[in-house]
Amino acid sequence: MNTKTKLNFMALLALMCLDLRAASVFVEAESFSDHGGWSLDTQFIHIMGSPYLLAHGLGEPVKDAETSVAFPAAGKYRAYVRTKDWVAHWKAPGAPGKFQVLVNGKALEPVFGTESAEWFWQDGGVIEVKATAVKIALHDLTGFDGRCDALYFSSDNTPPPNDKTLVEFRRKALGLPEKSDHGGEYDLVVIGGGYAGMGAALAGARAGCKVALIQDRPVLGGNGSSEVRVWAMGGTRRGLYPNLGEIVDEFADHAKLSPGTYEEFGDAKKEALVRAEKNIALFLNNSMNSVEMDGQKIVAVTALNTHTSAVTRFTGKFFCDSTGHAFVGALAGADFSIQETGHMG
Repeated sequence: MNTKTKLNFMALLALMCLDLRAASVFVEAESFSDHGGWSLDTQFIHIMGSPYLLAHGLGEPVKDAETSVAFPAAGKYRAYVRTKDWVAHWKAPGAPGKFQVLVNGKALEPVFGTESAEWFWQDGGVIEVKATAVKIALHDLTGFDGRCDALYFSSDNTPPPNDKTLVEFRRKALGLPEKSDHGGEYDLVVIGGGYAGMGAALAGARAGCKVALIQDRPVLGGNGSSEVRVWAMGGTRRGLYPNLGEIVDEFADHAKLSPGTYEEFGDAKKEALVRAEKNIALFLNNSMNSVEMDGQKIVAVTALNTHTSAVTRFTGKFFCDSTGHAFVGALAGADFSIQETGHMG
């Protein structure tokens, strides 16, 4: 990313578009300056084209997510909120993902998360902006996984598209360049920062490779991070290669239970270990979203920044798929199968 682009992103901290012709404001929920108790959900980026905020409070309403935006001018705007009723597929009553949108402390009249089994732009009614500096908040009502993807305020009552053209609309609305930023050239590009990805990156770096480690979360460790808290109880020293798991011992947790406590999983220790390797460039909060091929060989991947929506391109000689979902292999055209494996015990 060049200096000019960086300055643009700093100026657009709320990630909004100020389209003076249409007098509109586009705000990505993930770009809120304070997520409060809402969680950044990145697992459906390949389907939606964007992450979103999730109010996962296990039945207890979570703290408000908040941000400030600048409107192009005072006046009346119609609000649209991209959301869904996540239980509507099963015709379940109650809409457990209810939430409100507050504009300068006042709730929009509709309750959101109560309509449509699919993501759509729910009409939030008309607001009047008297000063261009506006505070916006997401106020959870249930603690049962309310979802908000983005907000749009339009002076001409026109909602954004809700089909495949939304991807391009987002890019233009956020003022992002058509061409991906260049993330560098590497000997090894590792996609996925769980235990497998960390081990691959560390081993490659210590063998003299220039490594890029791309992780779609703000922490390393995957299931073995504080976000999921599954303890490291696998057999790492057996079979034909009894010393193969030694590298995992450098960062594995020693939790007494699964799930353990936040502190037992040592997120800071994992990140410090990786950053101490001079041959590793670490890219947190970056979700791989495309693969570039030359014949049957992968030559590059791109990744979407889960906070800014900026796309970065990484080129490499070798690529390691540690996504846990085989996304790299699938996008590269490798054979794969999806089947029901039954319930876990």
